[in-house]
Amino acid sequence: MNRSRHVRPFHRAAAAIVVLGAAAVFSTVAATQSREEYLGGDTTVFDDGPTAFGRALANLGPFRWTEFRADKERFLRQWPERGPWADAVSCAECHYHDGRGPRADHVGGPVNLVRLGGPSPGGDPVYGIQLRRTGYGVPAPAHVRVDWEEIHDRYPDGDGYTLRRPTIHVSALAYGPLDPETRLSLRVPPAVFGLGLLEAVSDQEIRRFADPDDADGDGVSGIVREIRDAVTGRSVPGRFGWKASQPSLAAQSAAALNADLGVIPPGSSVSDGVHGKAQQREAEIDNGEITALVHYMRALAVPARRRWTEPAVREGEALFESIGCTACHRRQMITGELPGWPELTRQAIQPHTDLLLHDLGPQLADAVSEGLASGSEWRTPPLWGLGLLSTVSGQSGLLHDGRARSPEEAILWHGGEAERARERFRHLPRKARAALLAFLDTL
Repeated sequence: MNRSRHVRPFHRAAAAIVVLGAAAVFSTVAATQSREEYLGGDTTVFDDGPTAFGRALANLGPFRWTEFRADKERFLRQWPERGPWADAVSCAECHYHDGRGPRADHVGGPVNLVRLGGPSPGGDPVYGIQLRRTGYGVPAPAHVRVDWEEIHDRYPDGDGYTLRRPTIHVSALAYGPLDPETRLSLRVPPAVFGLGLLEAVSDQEIRRFADPDDADGDGVSGIVREIRDAVTGRSVPGRFGWKASQPSLAAQSAAALNADLGVIPPGSSVSDGVHGKAQQREAEIDNGEITALVHYMRALAVPARRRWTEPAVREGEALFESIGCTACHRRQMITGELPGWPELTRQAIQPHTDLLLHDLGPQLADAVSEGLASGSEWRTPPLWGLGLLSTVSGQSGLLHDGRARSPEEAILWHGGEAERARERFRHLPRKARAALLAFLDTL
């Protein structure tokens, strides 16, 4: 039966409005999709220089500019509330130019963070979840040195390559030895630009990518890390941190202030540090400070893609998909509505992530679990800005510990669920490998 013959005129008009409205939304999204250089949708900025990660959203409302400048000062300043032990004195010290932290071998900068833990959740009973390296008026907990072991191998076509992995050496432990079960993991502070867009992605959008039982048989089984939202009490997807340990920028900011600077955020009277050494202290900042940091990060834009029309780049993009990289590094997401932030709403973005946890195998495992995330499970990091890391930071230490000096090395370290994609990359001809890497350099 042709049901359209029985639709009343009013219903036809309503249906037409719905169709036209849907078409308008689709047209807006499709138009954004067609602009391949706009990785952050309408928020994208065109800057390929050293300030590329520190620019405000291109569509930022004019009333927010004064707030943005004030919030940036908070991000840059030395926090007077920092505790007796810390890894940094300011947010910007770890997130250099709003990008990733300096590599562990970066001359003149701090070594990367050292997380403590083991197969079961929880940190060291004395030193907590992070081994800080600086003491203010008290002995520093420890001295940390990182050595790099080089590993030489060859592609099937005979071309050689060199990988490296870190070994952490700890000495001068000021408050006694580490627990025999404690394991150490080197961590790179992640970039902070584009996080507002990732926060605006709806929970449903993240969950639709999950495939915990590998139902499609592609060997990739991304899982959502469910986190209890402290504000609402609901179970929501974790989306920030190397192991998707935080559900929001507010939670991520509070955790970073506490762990990295020893600043006690609202709702907590305990600063993770050395057990029994001035650990019990009342909150030292109010929610306004957290809100200022959140607003600053939400307002940071993603830089535009470059050289995307070059034939080799187009070839490399097709290879990136055909060998299976997009099973985790999904190109596109659509943001939902973030209350009070119309700039971030309904944006077609290209972060090249699914924000899910994936098991990347024993070579990248660190034996430090976080909640339900095991030592070998890592959240897929976004790839936008990848080609500008060296320009902004003067280095490009990739993966969770900075071991990879290039995207090529990062690919070659992938295992577990990504092993098939890695092996397909290894078996590509030299020219095809170069094309795929040229594509990544445009992001």
